[in-house]
Amino acid sequence: MELHTTLEKLRHHWGETIRHGGGYCPVCTRWGSIYKRGINRTMARSLIWLNMQQGDEDGWVDVPATGPKDVLRTNQLSTLKWWGLIQRKPNDDPKKRCSGIWRVTDKGKDFISSAIRVPKYVYTYNDEVAFYGDETVALSDCFLDNFDYREVMGIPHGSDA
Repeated sequence: MELHTTLEKLRHHWGETIRHGGGYCPVCTRWGSIYKRGINRTMARSLIWLNMQQGDEDGWVDVPATGPKDVLRTNQLSTLKWWGLIQRKPNDDPKKRCSGIWRVTDKGKDFISSAIRVPKYVYTYNDEVAFYGDETVALSDCFLDNFDYREVMGIPHGSDA
């Protein structure tokens, strides 16, 4: 029982640490923080590009082999997974970290066709969604915003960091 209580306290403390600016884990010494990501123009363009591809019979597209430079260079396509707009095909090649093969989900198609709105911001920890913001956007709204590295990293505008 005592171990369970200790683990609960440690998890709570770590949760507070990553929610309030981040910090180094006392166990693995790895940096941890919750990152705020906004859906932007580059992501929206990548989603539209992926949706326009033929892909295989199930809609899977080999992005590294077929993607244009502007999609590949930004590496923003994969972040759309956090909104559930795309999905990655499971990797069956042990020599590769991931398959590189993606498809647009039904939710992604609904977003493209303006049938739904999605949260403007997603908050992630360890490449997983921790929670979503309350504000929502339509696809057209994404073309008003550009990617902002300082915002993602939590760096205030005007600072030298």
